[in-house]
Amino acid sequence: MKFMHTRLPDFYTKIEAAAKKRNPETGFSVSGLENVKTAKLASLRVGRVEDEISEITEDDDIKKVEVVLTTDNPETLYTVVIKGIQEDGTCKKVILENMMLSAPTVETHLFGVKEVIDRRTNIKK
Repeated sequence: MKFMHTRLPDFYTKIEAAAKKRNPETGFSVSGLENVKTAKLASLRVGRVEDEISEITEDDDIKKVEVVLTTDNPETLYTVVIKGIQEDGTCKKVILENMMLSAPTVETHLFGVKEVIDRRTNIKK
């Protein structure tokens, strides 16, 4: 199980390395997960995103890579938008990819607690 998932900090490191592999001067930014403190991502998808970032940077006109993760189904399914930005700031190429994000649920904080006072509203009604 350990090798099936990539920790969030490792994801950031891997995709930045992929962006700078061909040219260390390539600009890089990632956004969309600022409020996610901890999560695991499917390692196979992380590898695909790394490959797609490398594909974007093969174009000599690309000077910056922007990776944007937007929610498709909040808390679980994200769309990864990989943008190839030219020197003049215009976007030349975009690759879209899906990625599942597994974040711990509230139950992880409740283990071993003797009394839980749940004042959340019932959203099923």
